[in-house]
Amino acid sequence: MKIVAYIDNKRVVFDTEDVNEFGHLPAIKTEDDKEFYLSESSEKAGEQAREYWEDMAMNDPQGSTAVQSLEEWLDLHLDAPEEHFASYDGQEREFKCKHPDWAKYTVAYQSN
Repeated sequence: MKIVAYIDNKRVVFDTEDVNEFGHLPAIKTEDDKEFYLSESSEKAGEQAREYWEDMAMNDPQGSTAVQSLEEWLDLHLDAPEEHFASYDGQEREFKCKHPDWAKYTVAYQSN
């Protein structure tokens, strides 16, 4: 099913068959081949980025760190989720969609 949405007030179209929900946030691929992670809020995206890195830390061997504790390092992503999810340009964008399945999302992060 084709869905029309707006990212920073620019019209985008994506197909629900191209939605990837296997990571910490759902990702859409627009008709112009741009990929975006979606989140209900910047705060929730920050929590998901923190959870991602916490999972990585718990499943990887010990290494060196420039912060005082793992918790301090993980908290760095709470206020800047775009540093994790917006690998294309580091920007958080406004997301709007009237479709009931997608209306809960308010921010988007371009990953390619």
